[in-house]
Amino acid sequence: MNGDREKSPALDAISRIREAEDRAKAIIREAQEKTAAQIVKEAAAEAEKIRHDILVRAGEEAVDRVRLAVRAAEKEAEAIRSEAGAEAAAIRRRAEAAIADAIAKVTAKIKDLLAGSGV
Repeated sequence: MNGDREKSPALDAISRIREAEDRAKAIIREAQEKTAAQIVKEAAAEAEKIRHDILVRAGEEAVDRVRLAVRAAEKEAEAIRSEAGAEAAAIRRRAEAAIADAIAKVTAKIKDLLAGSGV
């Protein structure tokens, strides 16, 4: 070594190593930033996909629940119609019996009136 530190091959090598390390650190930092941004982007896309899937499933479930509720309501309405029909038939039978009884009473009164008037 000739005593000139600026021109020393060892110092020159160390300087180049430091520059290479600095470039490597910059490249690593840039890669980390890009990777982090990519990870965030992918996570956001995955979150959106999950949200969409959940909304689709919730919509399908809501439609299924509505269908079940409609079926239950139709079944209940049919039971009520059947019960109302049976009740109406019972009322008709009682009305027919009451009408027959009323006709018999009116007929008897008319006969009594006719018999009493000497006609």
